[in-house]
Amino acid sequence: MKITLIGFGTRGDVQPLIALGYGLKAAGHSVAISAASDFQMMVESAGFVYAPIQTNMHALMNSDAGKVWTEESRNSVEEGRNMRRMIGQVGETFAADLLAAIEDADLVVSGLTSFGMAQAATQLSGQKHVLALFSPLNPTSNPAATMMPMIPGVNIFMNKLSGKIAQYFTYWVFKEAVNKFRESLGLKAQTYRDYAYEFNHNTKVLYGVSPQVMPHPKDWGQQLHVTGYWVANSQSDWQPSAALHNFLSAGEPPVYIGFGSMSNKNPEATTEIMISALQRAGRRGIIHSGWAGLQSANLPDDIFVLDFAPHDWLFPQMAGIIQHGGAGTTAAALYAGVPSSVVAHMADQPFWGRRIYELGVGGKPIRRHNLTAENLAAAIHQITTDIPMKQKAQALAQRLKQEDGVAEAVSVIEDAMRHP
Repeated sequence: MKITLIGFGTRGDVQPLIALGYGLKAAGHSVAISAASDFQMMVESAGFVYAPIQTNMHALMNSDAGKVWTEESRNSVEEGRNMRRMIGQVGETFAADLLAAIEDADLVVSGLTSFGMAQAATQLSGQKHVLALFSPLNPTSNPAATMMPMIPGVNIFMNKLSGKIAQYFTYWVFKEAVNKFRESLGLKAQTYRDYAYEFNHNTKVLYGVSPQVMPHPKDWGQQLHVTGYWVANSQSDWQPSAALHNFLSAGEPPVYIGFGSMSNKNPEATTEIMISALQRAGRRGIIHSGWAGLQSANLPDDIFVLDFAPHDWLFPQMAGIIQHGGAGTTAAALYAGVPSSVVAHMADQPFWGRRIYELGVGGKPIRRHNLTAENLAAAIHQITTDIPMKQKAQALAQRLKQEDGVAEAVSVIEDAMRHP
């Protein structure tokens, strides 16, 4: 079977698909991965056919629109408006790339950003279609699987309503681009009712998340599957630079601070907050420069600025982890068994920050626009000194490693191919 996996997003959207792709190839299927141009080398070096998406995600996230989205969205309405503006910039190009990517596929696995267009294209062609998600977007009364629960900790009607509101929001963000695409295919415009039916009832949905972290709600239908994380030993032969090796060997385990693909209007000021927080907490640190290019001209000897290291290699060596709350980085932190706290910028990041805190394996999340050296230092102190938190993090990591989310996902995909 020919399968195309679409990962239109940042590294956290692509890396789980590589793990899933390994499982599909091992089961005898032909796999192509469609991703932004930034990730061509990553896809091809993993042994997969690369189906190009012309958008450069790094450039998009660091554009003026990208910086406004990640830094200036103070509420969901602003966030949705800013994201819709970004989608409008790349929608037509992505539509053409998607059609080319899935042309020869028997089955297409889309993500949230590609769902509407993939659903339209496969509806017309008769190809099978499965949706892969890494954060909860199907409404439920269970707050542990609700992106923005109105009454956290209470399983009532209001939590399901908040899930429907969040889902409508995703429809609204992509509606204009998707309906332009549908018109080009000769299909009628998609209403929210149409979107919700496809999303909640007519499409198999795979959640590449552990049920121990996001429990499978009892009120979800049989077509929704929480499979476990999709992880692979990404770069088992990776070796650190001499500078990184020497830094890690020179003292106690450091604290990692990194915001991944999040852009930043003033990376120098953000770096200074991180340095000050580490000094206040009395900790050595590794600052990941990330897509924002975090850096300082006055770097203390006990702080190292890192361009790249695989999370599965680096995180187990840390005393604590401060991260942005992306689904992939959160999974890596949980697998490492190291307490973490989230500095949430947008989208699903507050949800993952909250789940880490509720599970007792990390501190309370901080919103990016509220970040100070003082509250970051307090977070660092908590995750590096709370012994019960460390024990819970280690115990959860052991349980996660007993799961095989990839095998479960492969089984669901093969079932989708066999049945209408």
